[in-house]
Amino acid sequence: MDSISTFANALMLQNQDTQSVSNPDEIASFGAVHLNNTSIEKATQFWTGVIGMKLRKKTDIEAEFGTENKTLVVVHKTATASFQEGYSGLYHFAIHLPNKQEFAKAIYRLKQQRYYFSPIDHTMTQSLYLNDYDNVMVELALETPERFKRVITEGGLFMEDVNGTIRGASAPLDIDKILKSLADVDLSKIMSDDAKIGHIHFYANNVANNNEFYKKLGFVQSNYFPNYKFADLGAGSSYTHRIAMNSWHGNNRPLAPVGNAGLNHYQIVFNTAKQLNKVLGSINNVVEEGGSFWVSDPTGVKIKLSHS
Repeated sequence: MDSISTFANALMLQNQDTQSVSNPDEIASFGAVHLNNTSIEKATQFWTGVIGMKLRKKTDIEAEFGTENKTLVVVHKTATASFQEGYSGLYHFAIHLPNKQEFAKAIYRLKQQRYYFSPIDHTMTQSLYLNDYDNVMVELALETPERFKRVITEGGLFMEDVNGTIRGASAPLDIDKILKSLADVDLSKIMSDDAKIGHIHFYANNVANNNEFYKKLGFVQSNYFPNYKFADLGAGSSYTHRIAMNSWHGNNRPLAPVGNAGLNHYQIVFNTAKQLNKVLGSINNVVEEGGSFWVSDPTGVKIKLSHS
């Protein structure tokens, strides 16, 4: 991967990056996710036409997408090949929608666009998985922690909800039921301003090491299942899946070669300067540039740290 200095241009986007949606019950939220893609035009088609975001800024080599008032995704034309499986780094990142109506509208939009997606019920989250034109996986999600009771690990991974129903950790989602909440079919309207980057899931080269790193950042352990090569952490609220990681692709796998589409970097925005300073005192190899702080997790994923 390139050194942190290669991201200096991203500092120009600092104001947009820090426009996150904070939760007072959580220690931090996410700023914009920056992607390496092969085509600005194809990225524009995907994020505006398929996902329903606003094109907020565009040049020949970079584009920002989001809601009316904040940037959620920044695409850099720095890749020469599509996303390749089998490497460590990004598994997927998730855009969380604020309510059932907006989630239903996302389903309606995908069906109208005839864009392939996979609807999954994780109990804690209801999810729509799809790939962009460079094969980068994106999740559109609705947080439903009020449904969740516990994880069952005997004989596999299962979820029990508050009504006692047990389903697989990744069960089929009944989209017809959700579409009953559809209230607005006007696809000219852009994504709700309350949408946010809600969680990020990584292919980790070592789950244990990465899990410990994110605990040092202040995230709270939710599940840690070494037998399943999986862990996730929350940020302090009832929704406990903000950072997730697995090594289903294999242990100690390297990052993808430079030039492949995927994650450029992402941002964690702490709610206070005190929280940020506490984190900076607990981790090593932090680089300060332009008032922001940069660090890599044990896999090598670049993270921009700031506060709101």
